[in-house]
Amino acid sequence: PAPASSAGVAAAPAPAQGIVVDRIAAVVNKSIVLQSEVLSLLEQMNQADPIPSGADVDKVMKLRKDEVLDSLIAEKLLEDEVRKLRIDVTKPEIDRVVQGTMDEHKLTPEQLEVALQRQGLTLEEYREGLKKQLTKMKIIQLKVKNRVQVDDAQVKAAAAQRKVLAATDFRIKAKHILFLVPPATDGKEAESKAKAAKARIEAGEKIEDLAKTLSEDPGSKDRGGDLGEFGRGEMVPEFERAAFAAEPNKIIGPVRSPFGWHLIMVTERVGVAAKNDELVMEDLRNRLYGIEVERQFRSYLDELKREVHIEKRL
Repeated sequence: PAPASSAGVAAAPAPAQGIVVDRIAAVVNKSIVLQSEVLSLLEQMNQADPIPSGADVDKVMKLRKDEVLDSLIAEKLLEDEVRKLRIDVTKPEIDRVVQGTMDEHKLTPEQLEVALQRQGLTLEEYREGLKKQLTKMKIIQLKVKNRVQVDDAQVKAAAAQRKVLAATDFRIKAKHILFLVPPATDGKEAESKAKAAKARIEAGEKIEDLAKTLSEDPGSKDRGGDLGEFGRGEMVPEFERAAFAAEPNKIIGPVRSPFGWHLIMVTERVGVAAKNDELVMEDLRNRLYGIEVERQFRSYLDELKREVHIEKRL
């Protein structure tokens, strides 16, 4: 008999090697969290808040990965609750929030997209984040708000603590030069530019003059880097910490923020005028209420976690 090959019988192909497209990071009831979801959020976190030089990178990355995984598990739990409670967030609701953000910061749609790109986000990802926030607010209204209580004793205790801190409460006036860090880059080039500019200022050049020629912040560049007056909570955390710790009229930096590298000069510390007692108490009550809402929301999530099957595989 003729050999199989000459009889037109093809040999069976060798089995193809399997290609791992993605992995399961966690199972939450019948839902799954993919490793790609974890890594995507982890990359955004590292871009917005770079790991400080000298830190234990492996340890920080492990903590951040655990944090991201826990947040994604919470999202899956809330998705189930949204279906049970029949909660819906509409496109017009999201549109109103986006428009409010642009109005508040005097941004055009194009400028908003540029600002988001600096944080490693697309407009679609930003809108998806807003949808999650609005969903959370609706769940709070339905399931958490009735648990929140802030009594007069708590407000009075917070007011007493505020009086202790009032002596150090101030706003500042500052100027800066920003060197943008393009998405998906390490920022080394921008940092080098910032260091060179700082050396020129320390050698006698004025920050105002260099800001007009070097700064990549369109909002303050033409004003010589002038940011006007601002208080705590009005700037990104990295910028705020550096600015409020700075000595007036001394150049500091480079300071890394989600936007890039900053050189900062505080020109004046401005004392905060005391509010009347009624306004202070109302502010404190609102602040304590917000803190208690978050605490009760975390407690609510913990209850959901105890009721379902969760298996971490990452």
